[in-house]
Amino acid sequence: MAASHHTSPFRVRRRRAGARVPLAVSLCAALLLGTPVTAPAAGGTAVAHAARTAGPAPATVNPLPSLPPVFTAGSTAVLVNKSHPLNPLRYAPADLVNARSSGSYLRSEAAGALNSLFNAAANAGHGLAVVSGYRSYDTQAALYDYYVRTYGQAYADTISAKPGYSEHQTGLAVDIGNAGGSCGLSTCFGETPAGRWVAANAYRYGFIVRYPNGYSGTTGYSYEPWHLRYIGPTIAADMRARSYPTLEHYFAGNPAAGATIKSGSDLVAVNSAGQLLRYAAGSGKYLPPTVIGGGWSNLKQGFVVDWNADGVYDLLAQWKDGKLGYYRGRAAGGFEAQRAVGWGWGDMTITVGKMNRSHKYPGVLGFKPDGALRYYPNTSGGALSTFAIVGWGWGGRTITLADWNNDGNNDILSQAPGGALLYYRGNGTGGVAASTAIGWGWHTMNVLAPSFGFSGIGTRGLTARKNDGTLYYYGFGNGSWAPARVVGNGWGPMQVFK
Repeated sequence: MAASHHTSPFRVRRRRAGARVPLAVSLCAALLLGTPVTAPAAGGTAVAHAARTAGPAPATVNPLPSLPPVFTAGSTAVLVNKSHPLNPLRYAPADLVNARSSGSYLRSEAAGALNSLFNAAANAGHGLAVVSGYRSYDTQAALYDYYVRTYGQAYADTISAKPGYSEHQTGLAVDIGNAGGSCGLSTCFGETPAGRWVAANAYRYGFIVRYPNGYSGTTGYSYEPWHLRYIGPTIAADMRARSYPTLEHYFAGNPAAGATIKSGSDLVAVNSAGQLLRYAAGSGKYLPPTVIGGGWSNLKQGFVVDWNADGVYDLLAQWKDGKLGYYRGRAAGGFEAQRAVGWGWGDMTITVGKMNRSHKYPGVLGFKPDGALRYYPNTSGGALSTFAIVGWGWGGRTITLADWNNDGNNDILSQAPGGALLYYRGNGTGGVAASTAIGWGWHTMNVLAPSFGFSGIGTRGLTARKNDGTLYYYGFGNGSWAPARVVGNGWGPMQVFK
């Protein structure tokens, strides 16, 4: 449903944010420390009243799953379980290789990643061995029949997959164990030094422990600390950063499927007529817009955020009259009427996100013309608490919260007046490091909006608008930039949500 901001819900996109706590390190705009890297091509008191108002506050900064489950058999992200068989059922990968000369086969990408994992484990003092890899449809059928005859079907179904429903048939799953053979295919492997190392570090190489302890009700299988599944480093890191324990949680745990804003890759903007528009992303570009609201002409800045941590995207609106409002997204679509979060925000430059990973809800980070950086935490999912000043000298800059180095913690990105883009690395507990310049020439950009999933599952980046109205997308690596690309033109009159 469409609505005016004075009455009922807008269909707004939101990004999940989390509660803030005071930053552990003071920030100073004068700091330009660190070695600059190559830039991407790109041509208090009044606010303290926010604490007295009612209404939810932001939730986790990291977004909901950005894409629906993948069922394509040949994809490294394929979801296969008791409810989702491979398609085709007799799928056989064409790029199998002998993993570490073990006699067990994996797809070539997974085998290369496994080699890196084993080498890193050896360097850490842990010897690992390959126990089992790819199994064909017929091999899995024979194994499953054996378990049924031996243990009965009920128990067999907790330890083995039917043919066509097995991860091993993808060529992306591998069973491993200690090099010495102890705790082979046993839960005790998880308690060995090697097993603990694997659980803590597998994601770095694109693997997850596919059937973790305590989640048999979700996965359908008993705890198997030895069973690794290759999903690629991007998704593995994303799952770890957002604490998703299983692929089922990562893909299927999204109650926003019917919501107005479905994805962290959606872009929301207000046009010159005050219409609220949603631009869905598809195949690395933005699709034609859908009108999701009206009456937004007096907006100063908007944010897409899971404000109340219910798994549905909401909208946080900073109005020119100084009001800060929250529109709760409905799982079935549309938004509830605006709830006031605070007043006196008209002269503030703000961003929304989560500086402390352990907190459920996000807060607001921002500064007034005096340049004092203030943090407004939310500890209850309701109103914002009284601010704490966490830095000075921020006047004339912009601030954005985004995970630039892909470590799961929010960092601060700030455009300095001279055009440098400064990066303050967040530590996940409320602190940030001194600034490092990660780009130059950013004075030509007037919007930096974090994006999640625009270039594929688990990807992160910035959608940035140049002064001439050109829209660019800059993908994040692990502390590096992907090449910039143009994703839109004529965006000059648009008020883009962050």
